[in-house]
Amino acid sequence: MRTLKNREAIVEKLAEMLKKFDMQLNEYQTDVYLYYNEEEQTAELDTFINVGGNSWLNDDHYTIYTDCEHHETDFDFFDNLGDLADAVGIQKEELIQKAAKYFDVDVEDVAYYEVARFIESDENLMEKLHEAYKTYLDEMENDYVERADHIISEWESNEEEDYCE
Repeated sequence: MRTLKNREAIVEKLAEMLKKFDMQLNEYQTDVYLYYNEEEQTAELDTFINVGGNSWLNDDHYTIYTDCEHHETDFDFFDNLGDLADAVGIQKEELIQKAAKYFDVDVEDVAYYEVARFIESDENLMEKLHEAYKTYLDEMENDYVERADHIISEWESNEEEDYCE
C-alpha cells in the first residue's frame, strides 16, 4: 500500500475537481492525473482534457479518474415544471403563462420543453437556473469528498501502474 503524506489536501483538491466537472458540464473527456513523488511520499493532481478519448500525456502519472463528456444541461437536474419554476423564482402558473405568451400558444399546450426553451431565451432566468444548480451542487459537498476519498483509497491500495475509475 502506498503512503500519501499530503492525503487530506489531495482528497480536498480532487473533491473540488469533481464538483467543478459537474458545474462545467464539460463537453470533452477529462482525465485526472496523479503525480506521485515516492521519495517524499506526496502527490500532485492535474487534469488532461482528452478530446478524442485516445490521448494521454507521456509522463510519469497515474490516471486516477476520468470524467466523461457531459451530455446533460442545467435543465436535467430540474425534472418537473414545479422544480424548474422554483429554480428561477417564478410561480409555476406564471412561468407557464409567460412561456405560452412567448410561443403564442394556449396555456394548456405548454409542456416542460417549451418552458425550458423560454427560460433559455432569457439571460436573467438562465442565470437564476444556473445559480440554483450551483446551490444544488454545494449541498452535495460531502458526496464529493466521499467520492474523492474513495478514489484516493483505491489508488493507495492498488500497486499496479495505472488506475482508472
